[in-house]
Amino acid sequence: MKVKENLFKYLFLLCSIFSIFSVLLICLFLFANGLPAIHKIGFADFLLGTKWKPANNLYGIFPMIVGSLYVTAGALIIGLPVGLMTSVFLSKFCPAWLHKILKSAINLLAGIPSVVYGFFALMIIVPFVRDIFGGNGSSILSASLLLAMMILPTIVSVSESSLNAVPQNYYEGARALGASHERSVFSIVVPAAKSGIMAGVILGIGRAIGETMAVIMVAGNQVRLPDSILKGVRTLTANIVIEMGYAADLHREALIATGVVLFAFILLINLTFNLVKNRGACMIGKREQALRAAFEPARGDSERHRSEACRVKRLERGTDAPFVRIAVYFSAGITLLLLLIMIGYILVKGLPYLSPSLFSREYTSENCSVIPAFVNTLVIMLLALFITCPLGIGSAIYLVEYARKGKRFVKLVRMTAETLTGIPSIIYGLFGMLLFVGFLHWGYSLLGGAATVAIMILPTIMRTTEEALLAVPLTLREGSFGLGAGKLRTVFKIVLPSALPGILSGIILATGRVVGETAALIYTAGTVAQIPQNLFGSGRTLAIHMYVLSSEGLHTGEAFATAVVLLVMVAGINALADFAAGKMGGKNGSK
Repeated sequence: MKVKENLFKYLFLLCSIFSIFSVLLICLFLFANGLPAIHKIGFADFLLGTKWKPANNLYGIFPMIVGSLYVTAGALIIGLPVGLMTSVFLSKFCPAWLHKILKSAINLLAGIPSVVYGFFALMIIVPFVRDIFGGNGSSILSASLLLAMMILPTIVSVSESSLNAVPQNYYEGARALGASHERSVFSIVVPAAKSGIMAGVILGIGRAIGETMAVIMVAGNQVRLPDSILKGVRTLTANIVIEMGYAADLHREALIATGVVLFAFILLINLTFNLVKNRGACMIGKREQALRAAFEPARGDSERHRSEACRVKRLERGTDAPFVRIAVYFSAGITLLLLLIMIGYILVKGLPYLSPSLFSREYTSENCSVIPAFVNTLVIMLLALFITCPLGIGSAIYLVEYARKGKRFVKLVRMTAETLTGIPSIIYGLFGMLLFVGFLHWGYSLLGGAATVAIMILPTIMRTTEEALLAVPLTLREGSFGLGAGKLRTVFKIVLPSALPGILSGIILATGRVVGETAALIYTAGTVAQIPQNLFGSGRTLAIHMYVLSSEGLHTGEAFATAVVLLVMVAGINALADFAAGKMGGKNGSK
């Protein structure tokens, strides 16, 4: 029996090591294939060169770096105020009946595939910018507006969680000192949650810099240093996707090197995120001391505490600007309106094209059937889950049930999982192309695409399973041990069944990620519009199918209809995840 216990313990340990192994593999293949190109071109010429002309052996990515920074900055300028105010509304102003509706809307925004965002922006935002501001519409401004919509769910979700984590006595103390509701929220609660809010902003930056397919459709993609927000621009991610299909030799290596630069940006963003998150934990203790000093000045044993007390006591003076509440409600209204406009427009344009021919078994240029793409999506999804579920669940079991808390290895596993979460899909696509398509000689195949997205969804299943296991009451484990059950039997018979709804919720969310993925699958699964004969055959998924149709411009109606199919799938996946989470909450509550 002890041999079996140890065997499973080491199996769970191996599962937890897989995230570290994945990050190392990504670094190895990217740097091994990208750094030689930087050496050949010259570090300064590559990073600071303003000419990208492969025919003339000129490979300067500085315009793409500037383009990425421009659209990211524009997205933050537009999206951050709306996202922050919406999170404040959800946490402190929203009625209970409305909270569930708005929260579901934000979750749906988060789950909508980027290619659907891009198609919507191509049809709505680009013409709007062209008619109102001039130019051809495909510009920095269009890309910024689009990315602002896409980063909203990230900023709102993380910021709301941070606001809810602020102790209630902060707010109650401010109210006791005579401050109004608005002043208490914005002068006490929001500053106390600033580290978490900053973490949400940093994650939003990572999402904006790493976005690929949606930006390609609206940014214009001109390689130049922009002198106006109404001019087109090419980002780092777009540069890789646009030219990788026909690149060879040094040109191909330079594109991979572009991925190395993008990967370095993302690693820096992830490092900053971790530093901000850790700093936030320290700030909680400091603010607790400041609040106590506000009520008991005699105990404020330092000048700093007394100054904090004075700052808090000033809450009872002054008036509240009426526009604060208006801004909060207005931002929440914008968020809900964006979702309604997007879904309404796609449904109006797509429903008339949901004809029987769209669901034919074979794809032809006349019917543009979604069935082959649907089957390919289903196969890749099931394969990815078959690979990832044992690894992700096993890793979470080791971290929660076996590993010592605070151990460096545990921190390393969690850090690498967060790194995998923040890596852009185009980097996964490059990695999959280098490893599965090239090194392992699988070619463009469903198996290569499934293996690539399996690594992408690993951290989602790991983290949700870990949270579900931590939510299982300790008394259940103690009761099992008291009846003579061993560790392994307790895990499989008591802990896992109790955590099953939460685990299923994570698996369902991971399924949504696979359904909406585009960039990572173009260079691993391929774009063939048929069902392959075996797993080593190439086939496009629904998201790729929609991207190809919209890019060709010949079957716009069918592209809208495909968007409707994707939206229905995403909405169904979110509903299942909410149901599983509700079951988890009900179980925990009943126990």
